[in-house]
Amino acid sequence: MKKNMMSVTLFFVSLLFYLAFNQHVPITDPVESNYALTAKEMVLSGNFLSPQIYGQYWYDKPIMIYWLIAGSFQLFGLTEFAARFPAALFSALSVTVLYRFTYSLSGRRHALLSALILGTSLEYWLLARFVITDSVLFFFSSLSLAWLYQGMIGKGIFYYYGAYAAAGLAVLTKGPVGLVLPGLIVLLFITVRREWRILTELCWGRGLTIFFGVAAPWYYLMYLQHGMDFINTFLGLHNYLRATVSEHPKDNVFYYYLVLFPFSLLPWTGLLFPAVWQAVKKTSRLHCYLLTWFVTILVFYTLMATKYPTYVFPAAFPAAILMGEYLEKMLAEGSKKFGLIITFPTLLLLLLFAAAGRFVPHSLTVTGMQLICLCMIGCLIFIHIKTNRAFLVVSVIAMTLCSSLLLMNAALVPLAHYRSAKEVMRSIPENGALVGMYGEYMTSADYYSGYVIPRLTAMPEVRATDSVWSGKYTMPIQTLADFLSQKQPGQRVFVLMKNQEAVDFTALSDAVNFLKIDEQQGMSLYEWIPSK
Repeated sequence: MKKNMMSVTLFFVSLLFYLAFNQHVPITDPVESNYALTAKEMVLSGNFLSPQIYGQYWYDKPIMIYWLIAGSFQLFGLTEFAARFPAALFSALSVTVLYRFTYSLSGRRHALLSALILGTSLEYWLLARFVITDSVLFFFSSLSLAWLYQGMIGKGIFYYYGAYAAAGLAVLTKGPVGLVLPGLIVLLFITVRREWRILTELCWGRGLTIFFGVAAPWYYLMYLQHGMDFINTFLGLHNYLRATVSEHPKDNVFYYYLVLFPFSLLPWTGLLFPAVWQAVKKTSRLHCYLLTWFVTILVFYTLMATKYPTYVFPAAFPAAILMGEYLEKMLAEGSKKFGLIITFPTLLLLLLFAAAGRFVPHSLTVTGMQLICLCMIGCLIFIHIKTNRAFLVVSVIAMTLCSSLLLMNAALVPLAHYRSAKEVMRSIPENGALVGMYGEYMTSADYYSGYVIPRLTAMPEVRATDSVWSGKYTMPIQTLADFLSQKQPGQRVFVLMKNQEAVDFTALSDAVNFLKIDEQQGMSLYEWIPSK
């Protein structure tokens, strides 16, 4: 199959895979709902410059992810499918970019194996369905670094121009890291290779003009409209402080990504370490570039104080290329290491999928999923013993695709309902009611109801100004007494909470007239009933 035809096929097959069941997955808390609600408010307000949430300006992330979700909302409506469409689209594009990049350097077989490894890796297909920025950042940062390399090996000046434009779009997606990381990787590569002449070939003048032409206008307009409040909150709180102060201190350990990243590559984890070692032993420019790309991302985020599971996600692009090369070599040489490198990690993944049912409340399809996974394990062992290695690789890919779709339908969809207020909010009128939330705040309630819902407390709460993270939280806060004082004659009043918060809520003196009217997926809804 020709390069362009295979690229189109990979894109559409990947897109369909990443879109499957998305229409059934509600917007979840605590992360997805922030992006979805901000994009929804953007559409409803018609303000496509300044992100807003709860009716207040919101500087957590740059504009790109909100533009994409808002555009998807306008195209498909305010649906879960629309909210998840950008992540699926950009994930499919990244698989295609990796295939074309690898094909141009190493040939079709290596490119296809690398693309399949990337597209079926555990973290990759999960993030392809999440309403977050990572899949979009992955695409732009990978595209920038791929085009930079093609420019450096003399494939044309326009690759450099494209790389600067892609870096600009990455900065519009996640902030300064969209430029800092590609720049750092290229400079380290030049230093390691001592190819100083490349510094004179990077088209600094035109390239930076393109970069700033793409990235700067939105930041400049935001500064004109919001002044230093935007700069201090976005660059200070959400960038500088995340790098220097750990938001989750228990995760700030040096081995965090050394454990998490290999796990995220299942079922291909077994290929990672021998593939990296093989690349270390080689001296080609491509291997040096891919290793520099991979190692720099891991070290960069390991040195950051705040750690999240998705931060080193972009390292999967160079890792997949190195792993694809090693897999191609194993197939060509008839390696006997397949049991340890391919079969064992796949068995582990299928066992994890089978065990996932334990964490899904009241799902009738979990048992069926577990039985299917166990059947797949038996088939995998039989294939490993009785068939050739190429068929084993094809079987692993097929089993990963099938089992992940089963997991989505049988486990992730039910689990998402327990992390979303969608169902319980159906009991609230579309407008005219007074709605509050007690205890843990669930932004999905605002998204699905259309209300701006305050978080209710027993006593007046003052935001801790001495906390470096106090600026993250912008939801309105009221005491229950102040909340009830806003009630109009004849107006219905509701309070939402997690089930575990109900005991504390009903013990409040101001909650004496509240009665539970609904309970869905671990959440309770109380309505104020006037005493007779």
